[in-house]
This record gives sequence, structure tokens and C-alpha cells, in this order.
Amino acid sequence: MTTTDPDTFDAGHPVEDRYSPPACGELDEIAAAMADGRLSGGAPILPVYEQALAAWFGTRRAVAVSSGTSALHAALIAAGVRPGDEVILPATAPLPTAMPILTRGATPVIVDIAPGALALDPASVSAKITGRTRAAITLPLWGYPADDHAAADILAAAGIPVIEDACQAHGTKIRGRYAGTIGLAGCFSTHDRKLLSTGEGGFVLTDDGKLADRIDYYTHLGHLKGDVHGTNYKLAAPLAAIGLRRLQRLSSQLRQRQANAARILAALEPDGAVSELGYGPSDAPNYYTLVLTTTSPDTARSLAASLAATGLPPDSLRYGYRPLYHQPLFASYAAPCPAAEILAATTLQFPVHPGLSPASLQWVTDRIASISQGHAGRRQQ
Repeated sequence: MTTTDPDTFDAGHPVEDRYSPPACGELDEIAAAMADGRLSGGAPILPVYEQALAAWFGTRRAVAVSSGTSALHAALIAAGVRPGDEVILPATAPLPTAMPILTRGATPVIVDIAPGALALDPASVSAKITGRTRAAITLPLWGYPADDHAAADILAAAGIPVIEDACQAHGTKIRGRYAGTIGLAGCFSTHDRKLLSTGEGGFVLTDDGKLADRIDYYTHLGHLKGDVHGTNYKLAAPLAAIGLRRLQRLSSQLRQRQANAARILAALEPDGAVSELGYGPSDAPNYYTLVLTTTSPDTARSLAASLAATGLPPDSLRYGYRPLYHQPLFASYAAPCPAAEILAATTLQFPVHPGLSPASLQWVTDRIASISQGHAGRRQQ
């Protein structure tokens, strides 16, 4: 992708929020897979890719699959979720997090988040556990840490496993550990928009060998043994080839995103209208996006409109982000979630990917700093 000249950004030509990584030998890896002639999910490159994923994240096993959605669906099945069971998830969850619950025939139970954070609210979780609860999904949304230890303790005491939807959180750290390596299983997407992108694809991480085997069998048609039910969620060999090469650049991409975010944050005035979404001292976002939070929904709406007019619309405006139960498909599962409502109404998300040229990054920095400071000035009048 050629980065747009900063002088051309406007409401009709916004800053590009999709990152296309530079070539890093993917074509050579794909050519090798083509030469081998085995292009399905049974190709020899798949276990090599899975071993590389497990090594990078520090887990015993990784199972490559066709999408983040299939990763979540397979993890729910492997964790023992059956039709009619209940699965707890945060109100902040986007549709791809929740749909696999419906696919399994289970019931989503929407809970609130802790005020000012992304973690599950322990009181809300405790109140929603029933005899039918079989799993809970946690969500480091936008690649920001969700420290769910308090809620996880409650769930563990009730014998309920935690599945992490880390689809936006490649490299995010929570209390010094990678997101996706803390619960029973961590589910990732390698969709085109993710930090590790293969076009389509995903993977599941776990330290539980038996769980990994169940996921592997389910996503590979039960290995056609005829004694275990499964579906075809295999990842094709050319996509594994792309992932194998791009995984080698994930650490450097994380560093660049962190540096870009730090540049914008350093330009914000202490008395400005925005500050970064908070996280703990041992946590680290991967900066899938930079998330800023405001003092009120009115301020957020005004800021979003002003920034969008310049060509820098927050993701919440670009994609109409709102709590899950505002989506028609999940309206019947609604429950009061005031903290999630406030988070959705007061956060703004901006691209900080490595595809931004120095001039573009400076333009983004200047727009956010000047517009947020202008709003702060009006508030003080």
C-alpha cells in the first residue's frame, strides 16, 4: 500500500487504518509450498507454523485454523460447551466474539466490565453464574490489556474455564504474560487487519495437551477416523506459509506501533480533552489501535466529529462501535451494563501502524493534539 500524502487527508479521503506489511519472503515460502504440491491443511508446513506460533508465545501447543471465529467455536466445543449451555462474555464484545456462541447453540450471557477498564466486572460475573454456565470469554479489545484476574478467580472457584478472545491482541501483555496464554485457551485471528495477517486464518494457543488434541480433531474432520465428530476448519498451506514468514516480523512491528503511539501521547497536553485508556504497570497494549478516553460522551462525540472532518475518524465512528446488546441479533440478551456504555461512548481509537509515513504520523499527532486541546479550552470557558 502506498501511504496517502498527508496533504490529501480529508473527510472523503481519511487516514488509512489498514496495515499492509512489506514483503518479507512470503512469496518464497509460498513457492516452496506450491512446489511441494500439498496445499491443504494437511501439508507439512502446517506443523512447522504451529510450532513457530507456540514458540513465539511460549505455550505448549498451537493449532492453526481457518479464522478467529472458527478458533473460538472449536475452543468452546473442546471446553465442553453444549447446546443449551450458557457462556459469559463482556458487553464490549464485537459480533465475531459472540457469534460462535450462537453457532454452538449456547446462550450468551452478557456481563458488564469494571469501570474504566476492559476486564470483566467480578460482581457482574458472580451474579450471572448459574448451573448452566460452562465457559466465559474474556476480551482484550483493541489490543488493550484486560486484567481479568479477579473475575477469573470467581470463575475458577465455580469450575468454569476461561477462553481468551485475543484476536486483536497479538503481543499484548497482561501482568507480564501474553494475552491468549493465560486462560484455558487463547483464540487469535490472522485476518488482513490483524498484526499477524495471512488474509484469513487464525489459531488457538493452549498448555493443555488434551484440549489441543480435541481442537485439532474437531477442526480436521476428526482426522476422518469416523469415531469423533469434526468439521473442516483447516488452514490452507499457502496461508500458513505467509504466517510463518510474517511471524518473524511481529516483534519489530510491535516496537514500531509502541513508538508511534508514544509520539502521539507525548504531544497531548496534560489539561487536554483526552488521555490514554488506562492499564496496569505490568501490562502493555500491542497498539492494534491507540485508544484515547474522554471526560464525557458529549466531548467524545464532538471530538469524533471534528477529527472525522479532518480525515481522522476514530474507529468507533468508522465502524459504529457499540455494546453487543445494541446489535439486533443480541438485543434479547441485554442486561444493564453501565460501565460498558460509558466506555463505548467515551473512547476514541486511532491508527498507529507502521504503514504511516513520518509525515503522516506527524499529521495524525498534530490533529489529535490540536483538536483535543481546543476542546479542553472550550470546556474551561
